[in-house]
Amino acid sequence: MSAGGAEAFTGLGEVYSRARPGYPEACYALLEQAVGGSGAAAGDAAGSERDAAEAGAAVVADIGAGTGKLTAGLLERGWQVTAVEPNPDMLGQLEAHLGGRPGLRTLQMPAESTSLADGSVDLVTVAQAFHWFDARAFREECRRILAPGGQVAIIWNFRRAEEPSIRQTVEAFREHASGFVALTLGETVTQEDLAEFFGPGGCSHAVFDNDEDLDRETYLGRYLSTSYFPKEGDPGRAPLIAELERIFDEHSTDGVYRFPNATHVYLGSLS
Repeated sequence: MSAGGAEAFTGLGEVYSRARPGYPEACYALLEQAVGGSGAAAGDAAGSERDAAEAGAAVVADIGAGTGKLTAGLLERGWQVTAVEPNPDMLGQLEAHLGGRPGLRTLQMPAESTSLADGSVDLVTVAQAFHWFDARAFREECRRILAPGGQVAIIWNFRRAEEPSIRQTVEAFREHASGFVALTLGETVTQEDLAEFFGPGGCSHAVFDNDEDLDRETYLGRYLSTSYFPKEGDPGRAPLIAELERIFDEHSTDGVYRFPNATHVYLGSLS
């Protein structure tokens, strides 16, 4: 992970944890199918990750885990989960919310050098983070830590771009946020990038509805938690907040805005 990627969310851990979306049950059901309900590597790999696993439990590495939005659901499956996150602010939020949960281990390490044992992981998950990684180096790290038959799931929550409120939001950011590229930086990852990462075997692509009802505070926090939102002292910050509030008022009903969101999952082995 680039230094800029690792530092981009420093100071944003609390609002990120509070305002960012989670992932639908259908997403986790797909991941359960990927590991077949049990650890593919059971009994085959050495290392503390496998040694710590309960019999039959899948071993998962959640890379770029952030504040644990995906990690929480992985733990609910009874899996052994190592959450790998380089940013101490984000990892601190994860540990504050999930610390002490059975099956959880945390590592403050970059995606490209996790320190996990060779062949010790059944499934690698990456939620809202792949676009920050050095994709080639991360691919090699996944190939090293995955057990035979292991898979990688790259996951993003994407806003429904065709919705009027989202089009207005993009326009507001383009006007007030210098260097703005996209509301979700994962949109900059191309199909060619994913094809190169997964290799000739390719990957499956599933899309699940993940709309949410948000109040004003959570709606604003959703955008304030982005890495590209103008910082305090930036002249674009106040007018952008005012424009987002206007968009909320226009598209909400009784103080609730239906956030148009879909979860995309790219899943496959690395061939």
